[in-house]
Amino acid sequence: MILSKAIRYVFTGGLAAFVDLTVFRGLLALAVPLGLSATSSWLIAAVVNYSVTSRYVFNQAISRKRASLFMIGALLGLSINVCVTLILVQQAGLSPIWAKFFGIGTAFAFNFLVNLLWVFR
Repeated sequence: MILSKAIRYVFTGGLAAFVDLTVFRGLLALAVPLGLSATSSWLIAAVVNYSVTSRYVFNQAISRKRASLFMIGALLGLSINVCVTLILVQQAGLSPIWAKFFGIGTAFAFNFLVNLLWVFR
């Protein structure tokens, strides 16, 4: 059961990551600052992620309570995502796109566990 949810979460997370990276790249192209681009793209991706994850991964209707819990967990994931992105750009010299890719990956594992064990239990 957990494995099938994890596999489905990979797909919904992949969709959210695609949205996140696409919006992030677009915002950078518009000269939006790095931190604001990372945060804004994440917020848009989080809305998509909650909507699809609720139905496809956990087979539950959207609710305000779960949406609130999801966003709390996602905000913690955002802090991980943005911190990794900024550290890799500023300290390791990675390009913003590669740094964002690693930020998303790091937050992905954290967010799955939060959703599995807390939001949709």
